[in-house]
Amino acid sequence: MKSSHMKLRLGIFLLLLVPVGLQANPAMFNPQSFFAFCVVAFWALVIESGIATLAVSLCGVLVLPVFATLVITNVSVFAFGFLPLLDRMPLWLLELLVVVCDAIVIKVVAAVPLFQSGDYVGVSWRRGLVASLLGNAASYFIGVIGSHTPWLTHEIGGLE
Repeated sequence: MKSSHMKLRLGIFLLLLVPVGLQANPAMFNPQSFFAFCVVAFWALVIESGIATLAVSLCGVLVLPVFATLVITNVSVFAFGFLPLLDRMPLWLLELLVVVCDAIVIKVVAAVPLFQSGDYVGVSWRRGLVASLLGNAASYFIGVIGSHTPWLTHEIGGLE
């Protein structure tokens, strides 16, 4: 059983490396490259979910169901919370709210018996918050790294 857990963790880790060559910023995009935005946003959310799952995997949660649930939750938070509020509040406050929301989801999901293995020891609020913070930081930095993309508008000219 431990071997299958290790293979699953290794598989998630390898999936996390896939978007290394992608460049984008999910928070700012030009609709001309909507497909590129979707690809980068998807991988940012997958990486966020993968890191959060790996952070709580040692607590005895079932890795694949927790990972899948966090991907679905992160896509929902991004689509129905982050994007609609992006123009209405500062980015730092929005990111803070997303981290807190994700920490609550991680704690609640881990508490459901359906997502627990036989060696479940519990997920503390601190571990849930750290998992959320690590995942969201990685997602944010994917956007920062990808900020040199063709769908961003770059003004050429002097100081005016």
